[in-house]
Amino acid sequence: MLLDVEDEETIHLLLHYVVRLSLPTGHLKVTTSRATYGGWLGRSIPSTYGGAYAFLTRTKEHAVLIHLERIDRSKPRALEVVVAEELVHMRDRLDGDLRRHAKHGHDRIAHNVAALTGASLDEIRSALLPVNRRPLRYTYECPTCRGQVRRRVRGTWSCSRCSSRFDRRHVLRLVADDGAQ
Repeated sequence: MLLDVEDEETIHLLLHYVVRLSLPTGHLKVTTSRATYGGWLGRSIPSTYGGAYAFLTRTKEHAVLIHLERIDRSKPRALEVVVAEELVHMRDRLDGDLRRHAKHGHDRIAHNVAALTGASLDEIRSALLPVNRRPLRYTYECPTCRGQVRRRVRGTWSCSRCSSRFDRRHVLRLVADDGAQ
């Protein structure tokens, strides 16, 4: 097992749940760094992830990310449920169950984590810190139907009401910028 983890509590929980779930450690890599995990996967990882699991088909390894910055450590079981959840994903993969989350915190995986850790579903659902989203700043209008659409970022889009695919005839025009100074 390759552990790129410096947090003692995380290491303790990883070892505990590896034993409880009877997981092989020969091809397991665990990190708390998004950059390292992204390097293993070959792509960047969204900062909103609290944890992630992937099977690396090229190297036949299991990769786990425990993103400590997103975990609400003020909640007593938050770290435990994130660690347990990612290792439950690994256990499922080893058992041949390749399904992923249906609705995070409300699906069979959440129930498996609750049974394994003794945590309530509310504890599982509230383990991560809330995501800070940008406000809806820009208002666009369709030149054809006059429908208005709010966006967080500037860009070029066409009206989905007028055409299901991008269509230059229905390109939205910026009509308001609520953040302008």
